[in-house]
Amino acid sequence: MKARFRKKAGVGVAALLMTAGMGVASAPPASAAPADCPRGYVCVWNNDVAWGAPTWMSQGNLYNLHSEHGMYILNNGVRFPGADHIRFNLTAQAGGNFQGCLHYPNDPNVDIFLGPVTLHSAEWGPEC
Repeated sequence: MKARFRKKAGVGVAALLMTAGMGVASAPPASAAPADCPRGYVCVWNNDVAWGAPTWMSQGNLYNLHSEHGMYILNNGVRFPGADHIRFNLTAQAGGNFQGCLHYPNDPNVDIFLGPVTLHSAEWGPEC
């Protein structure tokens, strides 16, 4: 089953996907920035609550990351036209393939996935 999750659709879509067993958690506040993620980075936690330091973080792109415990993806970037959004592609074992785009802070900048997850790519790019 394929599904797309778009932050602009709001928590209602997240709740619907959770009800359908898609493995997507409800979104945190619009501009989340856990303290352990430096400004200008994309950070990924090997859990679904951003507990502890990020497992992976980069000012560049990230590829082929796997977590058995869910995944919390945060764009803590800065405004840089043409390269300040994170486009990601992942597979969640419980819910299929997802593509998304995260804005930098002050817009929706977080996605959360439950259960086993493989992040195929998280790449910096232009406006979503």
